Parts: sequence; C-alpha cells; structure tokens
Amino acid sequence: MYENRKGLLFVLLGAIAFSLGGLFVKLIPWAPLSISGGRCIFSSLIIFLYIKVSGHKLKFNKTVLLGAMCVSAMLLCYVTSMKLTTAANAIVLEYTAPIFIILFEAILFKKKPQKLDLVVSALVFAGICIVVSDGLGKGNFLGDMIALLSGVFYAFTIMLNDFKDGDPLSSVLFGHMLTMCIGFPSILSETDMSLKTLSLLAALGIFQAGAGYTLLTVGLKLCEPLSGSLVASIEPVLNPILVAMFYGEYVDSRTFVGAFIVIASIAMYNILSMRKSKS
Repeated sequence: MYENRKGLLFVLLGAIAFSLGGLFVKLIPWAPLSISGGRCIFSSLIIFLYIKVSGHKLKFNKTVLLGAMCVSAMLLCYVTSMKLTTAANAIVLEYTAPIFIILFEAILFKKKPQKLDLVVSALVFAGICIVVSDGLGKGNFLGDMIALLSGVFYAFTIMLNDFKDGDPLSSVLFGHMLTMCIGFPSILSETDMSLKTLSLLAALGIFQAGAGYTLLTVGLKLCEPLSGSLVASIEPVLNPILVAMFYGEYVDSRTFVGAFIVIASIAMYNILSMRKSKS
C-alpha cells in the first residue's frame, strides 16, 4: 500500500511537471526549433543521470533508433504546435495517441478493433472535429494539424517500445539527444540570451522534460496501472489552466467541449480496458 501511494505521488508530481510545458514554451521568445533543441540539452543530461543511477543498460538497434526518431519528431511537433495554436488545442490533440494506436494496429497488424475501440474512436474523432473547427476559425489550423501529428508520432513511439527489442529509456534518451542536435544551429541564430529566457529554458529542460519523465517512469512502476493512468491524465487539464492563469490565453466554450470529449473518452477507455484485462 505504501509503495502504491508513493508511486501515485511520483506520477502526480511528474504530471504537474509535464503540465508546465505549455506555459514555459509560450513565455520563451525563441523559435520552436531553438526551444526544442535548448530544452533537450538539459533534459538529455537529467535522463542520462537517471539511467546511470538506476543501472539501466542502454540498447541501440533498429527499433530503438526508430523510436528515438519518433520521440524527436513528437518533441518538435509539440513545441511547434504550442507556438502556433492554443495550449489547450496542442495538448488535447497530442493526447489522441491511443486512438492512432488502434488505427495503426488495425492497418499494420490486421488487429480487429473491438466494439469499445470503435465507440471511443468515434467520440474522440468528434471531439477533434470540434477542437479543430474552433482553431480553423481563429487561424490556428496549421498548429492544430501539427499537434495531431505529435499524437501520431507519440502513438508510434508507444508501439515501438512494445516491440521485443525495443527499450523506452534508450529511445527517449537518444530522441532527446537527436532533437538537441537538430535544434542547436537554430539556437545560434537567437538574439535574446537574457537570464530570464535562459532560466525558463533550463527549467523547461530540467523540470518539465527531464524530471517529469523520470518521475512518471518511477511512479508508474510502483503504483497500480489504472490509478497511475488516471492521475497522469491531470496533465492535459492542468496545462491550459496554467497558461490561462499566467499567460492570459483562455479557452472558449467550443474548445472546452471538444477537449472534454477527448479527455473523458480516453480516460474511460483506459479504465474499461484495464478492468477488462484484469478480469
């Protein structure tokens, strides 16, 4: 019982750390590529230290490399979408990854979707249409599409990690290092090197990405999968709230309805799927 509570606390702290991403990205006056590369300078160090302390053995093979490329693409799309659309749209549309997993498993592995899969997919698709239609009216359509693409790469990352020769930690570390290399030339072109900007960038890398991922990884190993999944779902809710409070970017009623449909549907899908697998 104590281990489960400690795990849930770690998951909660990790979700809170991740939810800071939208606010920090909005506040840093750099291009998305520069923010992505700068963040990963710090996050790569934190993740590497965790791997060393935990004694985890790094793997490098085709599956890990593909996973790293998907992680890098996901990180780049996430930051870019945060700059081009609202934080609510960006995080909610990335949160659709489980639905893309259902789709890709059906196409690539001929896995027939269950009734629950189809119902939840239809609900999430409806929520996506509401969110995107709101962004279309405000000129945020490109940002919304990049956020959806982030969800696609997130789905591929999860699927590749489940392969026999996959390794999530290795893919995450190499993915962050790859993003650092891609974004570094863009950093050199930035003119704002103030203490405030660099401090926000360091916080984004150390706390939001590095510590956030580490806390979630440790926490999910200690707690029940269902309760951990539900606690982790606080991230897409808290992210736009923090942006609204400290950046002044508010969510209108249409986006709120679409976001609620997406988050609630995926949360229920997690609950019902885990209960089914347990039984």
